[in-house]
Amino acid sequence: MNNKLTGMDNLFSKHSRRGNQRLFARKYDEAIEEYNKAIELKPDYAPIYSIRGYAYRIKGDFESAIKDYNRLIELRPDNADAYCDRGIAYSKKGDFARALQDFSKAMEIKPNFADAYNGRGLTYHQMNEVDQALQDFNKAIELRPDFAKAYNNRALAYTDKGDADKALEDTSKAIEFQPNFSYAYNNRGNAYVRKGITSLAIKDFNKAIHLNPELAEAYCNRGVAYENSGELECAIQDYTKAIELQPDYAVAYNNRGVVYNKMGRIEPAIKNFSKAIKLKSDFAHAYGSRGYAYYAKGEFDRAIVDCNKAIELKPNFAEAYNNRGLVYLAEGELELAINDMDKAIESNPDYAEAYYNRGVVWSRLQQWENARLDLTVANIIEKNSINLFHPINRNIVNLEHIPDVNLPEDIAVMLTPS
Repeated sequence: MNNKLTGMDNLFSKHSRRGNQRLFARKYDEAIEEYNKAIELKPDYAPIYSIRGYAYRIKGDFESAIKDYNRLIELRPDNADAYCDRGIAYSKKGDFARALQDFSKAMEIKPNFADAYNGRGLTYHQMNEVDQALQDFNKAIELRPDFAKAYNNRALAYTDKGDADKALEDTSKAIEFQPNFSYAYNNRGNAYVRKGITSLAIKDFNKAIHLNPELAEAYCNRGVAYENSGELECAIQDYTKAIELQPDYAVAYNNRGVVYNKMGRIEPAIKNFSKAIKLKSDFAHAYGSRGYAYYAKGEFDRAIVDCNKAIELKPNFAEAYNNRGLVYLAEGELELAINDMDKAIESNPDYAEAYYNRGVVWSRLQQWENARLDLTVANIIEKNSINLFHPINRNIVNLEHIPDVNLPEDIAVMLTPS
């Protein structure tokens, strides 16, 4: 009898150990197969459900993970970690109500459970309850001052609130406590991008990619940094790599389309925006950008349809109003163009391009004081606004060729690139 039990224990240990080895090697299906064999031998051994649930969760099979955590909780009703892990699975699945219940239950069992506060903070963040998320991240850090993941997650919440300085501070703290934290380098790179410090951003993205060569997000974000610095070919390469690593990466398709727009490569731009929309049907930015591409191509009806859709999805979408205004300007619908530029500026008061474009419309209407004011504001916000924005309107800015227009000299200078 004892020999039989010992033999079963040895076999159980062998399958468990093999499962752990395969899990460590990221061979999740093989790991799960080994855990299955171990569970057949000891179906009431609670810890094995925790580790198999983790394997399912990493694999993205949240339903199976939840079933394992259910079994673990059945065997150990007071296991705070089981509730926390199940909360993570529910959150990943998008079942936020159950996730919040599980995190709260974990805290009830274990009041100083930093991981549960961090998990609940992530769930609140996914629900766009950013202030509540910050409260939970704060508590997690209070309970565990070296909690690198909580610092990194709090940085993301600060980013959503537009506080790049605090995001930078928190990601740096995360890296201090966990020097090989690829996601923290990636997120600090984003903070540097928002502060306009492109060189440091690219350095951080390089580090993130070195630590995790399969981190598609880091390639995509480095593409943004390259795009902002005018290195468009490098940006294209990074967006393409991100898509290679993650073929359903809608943001990378959209961003690559934006760069193709900037390069005047309209057909591949439209193709990329269409792919982004196919992957994410409510992607307002992709509709807005495709609308601009259709405008540049001269397909104004399609441009209007896409801009309308972008505005329907995101009512305060300044770029979509600006792009639709450009279409109206090209069609000679000047009052409609003014209305859209007004809405663009109302949504984003620092939107230099919208001021410039409205200045062009005012010039077409020969309302010189309004034109002078808008073009001046555009130049204050964006010092090189004439050279930046003139190509957008190269077919419609040449007011000197319009009959009965006596263009003031100072306005002519503000509309003419150097």
